[in-house]
Amino acid sequence: MKDKVIALIFFLLQVQDIQSPGAKYYVYLGGVGELQIKVSIWGEIVSPGLYSIPDGTDLVTLLSLAGGPMKGANLSRVKVIHSFPTPSVVTVNLSDFFKTGNRENIPIMKPGDMVRINQTFFSRVKGFTHNITETTLVVLVYLQLYNMLKK
Repeated sequence: MKDKVIALIFFLLQVQDIQSPGAKYYVYLGGVGELQIKVSIWGEIVSPGLYSIPDGTDLVTLLSLAGGPMKGANLSRVKVIHSFPTPSVVTVNLSDFFKTGNRENIPIMKPGDMVRINQTFFSRVKGFTHNITETTLVVLVYLQLYNMLKK
């Protein structure tokens, strides 16, 4: 009986979150002779991954192709990392765009660009407390089973 309890606890500790959507590879077929560029998008996005998009695509369109931001996304500090011609990092406030609709400060994607959308502070705290809660639950189950076996 004790071996079964240990095996159950080990199994509970090994369970992983399988709800994450995983990376995608998107290819826009486009028109004849239309130039395609490859960009990546990481972080709090529905479908992160590598995207082959038409030259001239802006950041908002790329986010739309990737399914949009997730609930805990920090849209006020979206990082766009340009590789060419010289490496640089641009921080974009998409919250302003969603308030005003003004595309003036929305960057056009360049070949090799990488977009990173981080979590908000609240979302990170919420994830941390969720992990603490799950760990506490596993410990409580272990203690309950241990007490049952002692009797």
